[in-house]
Amino acid sequence: AVVSTQSTGLLSKRRQGDVFTAEWREEEDKGYWSRSNRDILVDKRLDFEAECPQWLVNKKGREWRPALPRFIEGVIVDLQTRKPKKPNSGNRKVARVQITKHGEKKVVTARIRGEKNTLQQHHRVLVQYARARNLPTVKWVIVRGQMDAQY
Repeated sequence: AVVSTQSTGLLSKRRQGDVFTAEWREEEDKGYWSRSNRDILVDKRLDFEAECPQWLVNKKGREWRPALPRFIEGVIVDLQTRKPKKPNSGNRKVARVQITKHGEKKVVTARIRGEKNTLQQHHRVLVQYARARNLPTVKWVIVRGQMDAQY
């Protein structure tokens, strides 16, 4: 018994506008129709997008990264000084800040801009995802003039 497909042909169930239910999977397992690998991948991708509507694609379109709010509140775990990359010299002030990112607590390294600061452990600060150019691995910056990081 051969089941005739619709006039649209063997498209992805998602592209036909159908919900991908257990019934579809059972029908597929019976072997009446076979879907191309591409259609299966499209379905997986669309399932994934339905689960994570807050995700973005970068300009090249390769890397998936979650969209973050611009500023995140955090607590200072400890303070350090770091040396910058090759042509520059000096001691750059850096803090380890614990933030809550997508429901999980994460400790990130954040640069403290400016000449003088009075930050200490357990101070509450606002951090922003921005690279410190001459400090490798430092990808966050503490926002001055907000909360405990005053000028």
